Amino acid sequence: MPFWKTAHQSITRNITQRMARLIVFDFDGTVTQQDTINILAQHPIYSTSLTRPRNEARNKWKSIVDLYAADHAKHKELYVPKVEDRKTLAEELAYLESLRTVEVASVERVVNTKFFAGLTRERWVELGRKAREDGEDPDWEGGEGDIVTMRKGFSEFVRQARARGDKLGIVSVNWSQAFVEGVIEAEDGGQGHKGFVKRVNEIKYPDGELEGPEEMGGKVMMTARDKLEGFETILLDETDADGGRSVYFGDSVTDLECLLRADTGIVVVNEGEEEKSKLLGTLQRLGFEVLHVSEAREGAKLAWARDFEEVLGSKILG
Repeated sequence: MPFWKTAHQSITRNITQRMARLIVFDFDGTVTQQDTINILAQHPIYSTSLTRPRNEARNKWKSIVDLYAADHAKHKELYVPKVEDRKTLAEELAYLESLRTVEVASVERVVNTKFFAGLTRERWVELGRKAREDGEDPDWEGGEGDIVTMRKGFSEFVRQARARGDKLGIVSVNWSQAFVEGVIEAEDGGQGHKGFVKRVNEIKYPDGELEGPEEMGGKVMMTARDKLEGFETILLDETDADGGRSVYFGDSVTDLECLLRADTGIVVVNEGEEEKSKLLGTLQRLGFEVLHVSEAREGAKLAWARDFEEVLGSKILG
C-alpha cells in the first residue's frame, strides 16, 4: 500500500479517535431540571397496588425526611473545619465523605420501614415514563411534585453526541435505576442505539431494599466518592486505550470529584440561581476558575451552563 495512503488512513483514524468522547451525566438536577426524590416518594403513598393506608405511608416519609434534615444540620454544625475555613480540595472532599454516616442512617430508615416494599421494577419504569410525559404536557393540571421537567436541550445534545459516535453514561445516587430509565427512555433506546451506561442504585422487589450497581459490587451509592467510583468504572470499561476525552455534567457537590476527574467538567446551574449554586460556590472557594461555557476555551477543564442548548451553542466541546 502506498505510503501516502497509509498515512491518510492513520490520520483519519486518529482524528476519529480524538473526536469520540465519553460523556457522563448526573441525573437529578442535571438531566432533569429538579430533584426527583419527592416523585419517588409519592409513588408508595398513592399507588393503588399497595394496600397500606396513605396516611401511614405519608407519615413514614415525613419522618424519614425530617430525621435526615436534622442529622445533616447537626453534622454540618459540629464538623470542623467549618465551610468558610475549608480552603483546600482535600479538606472539602473529607467533609463530603464524612456525610456518609448521615446517608447510611437515612438509607437504613428507608429499608427498615419498608417504605418502597411491594413495588416492581416495571412500575418504577412506568412511573418515570409517566412523570416525564406529564411534565411535557402543556395541559397538565397536577402539581409540580408529580412531574419531571427535562433540562432544555438534553435530547438534542444526546442526538448530536451519538451522531459523533460519543459514548454516553449516567452516574447517580438516585434510588431507582428503573425510574431513571423510564424518564430517559426516549434517549436511552430505539433506532438501534446503544443505551446509556448506568451506575445508579436500584430498589429491589419485593422488600424495597436498596442495592448499588453490580459493577460496584452492589454497594449503595451515597457520596461524592461513590459517584467517582461509579465514574471510574465507566471510564475503565468504555474508554479506548488510545483515547477520547471524558466529559462530565453535574449540578451538586456530590459531583465535585467526577467533575474534577473528567477532562472537562461542566457545572449545570438553574437560570437565575447562579449566585446560589452551592457547587459553583464551592469550586470558587477552593480556587477553581469556572467560566460560563460561552467564555471558556475549547477543552477547558471546568465551565458552567444553564442548559444543554448553551453547551451546544458554545465551543467548549469543539
